[in-house]
Amino acid sequence: MRLAQALGVAEHDQVEGIRGYRRAVKKIRCLLLLTAGSLSADKRQTLDACWAALARRLGAFRDMDAREKKLAEIIIRVPLIHQNSARLAWASACGPMDRTMHGWDRREVLDGLTGDTEHLISVTEKIKFADLTPEMVAGSVEHIWNRARLQAKKSWNGRDAVWLHSLRKRVQRTHIALRILRAQSGERGLEFEKRFDDAAKAMGELRDASIIRLMLPVVANPLTHVEVVATQTDHAQKSPTEIPFTQDEPTPSQSTQSYLLEITAKPVPVVENLTAFEILQIQISLAEIQATKEAHKLVVKAFKSDIEKTLRHIVLYMHSL
Repeated sequence: MRLAQALGVAEHDQVEGIRGYRRAVKKIRCLLLLTAGSLSADKRQTLDACWAALARRLGAFRDMDAREKKLAEIIIRVPLIHQNSARLAWASACGPMDRTMHGWDRREVLDGLTGDTEHLISVTEKIKFADLTPEMVAGSVEHIWNRARLQAKKSWNGRDAVWLHSLRKRVQRTHIALRILRAQSGERGLEFEKRFDDAAKAMGELRDASIIRLMLPVVANPLTHVEVVATQTDHAQKSPTEIPFTQDEPTPSQSTQSYLLEITAKPVPVVENLTAFEILQIQISLAEIQATKEAHKLVVKAFKSDIEKTLRHIVLYMHSL
């Protein structure tokens, strides 16, 4: 069956199909990591790069769909009287890119992937993997876990979108690995899987908010009301967050802080002087700050317990098969 047909013809079906395709590719790439002990590093990395390239070709569609949903959530927070104007302001600022994306022939993009995907599946299926021991599998899980934890334990202060996206991918990969080994990991492994699922979703929300903020051009206005941001930001930062890795509290990146300063140039006594575009700018920045705190909290929770007992359970279970 052609990939375009498999993913659906209607736009909604295509969106869901694209998500399913990308999830499947992520599982394949994670499985390649879990079988690292039975495949040479060069061959595994080459194969992984091919699968990553295929999924990346659909990434723009995923980002556009996620961005639209996140933006809708943010605009709901804008006062009702300004919501239509906020939508028009966004369309005016970022519409050309979105219109170009919508103008693409999705079926043409999907048809172009069909041959490449089928060829890569054939290549992957022909690989002869050496026998894996339970210890090799557990060691691969530990490696994935350690890479994610090493990055997560660093200070989140002032981190840019590239660093956060890298952490998101590592957290997501840890979740996928635990999900693949759900039957072998026991109850403790299931709890870890749930925590990493929550953390990965929160990191996705943060990425979507960051993309929207970076896409929106800054328009400084001398009539911007600084107290709107200052009051809400202070409120968002007052609740303490448990941080076992570092004593630093997560704060907006330098670009976000500069952004807030630019759109809050000179205070005036009334909120009514804010334009719909300025209110939208503030709500987007506040959404990113809130998403940062939530993602940090859930990532910390995911790594709160040690994984050693889960790894031992995986080894013992596989030996018993």
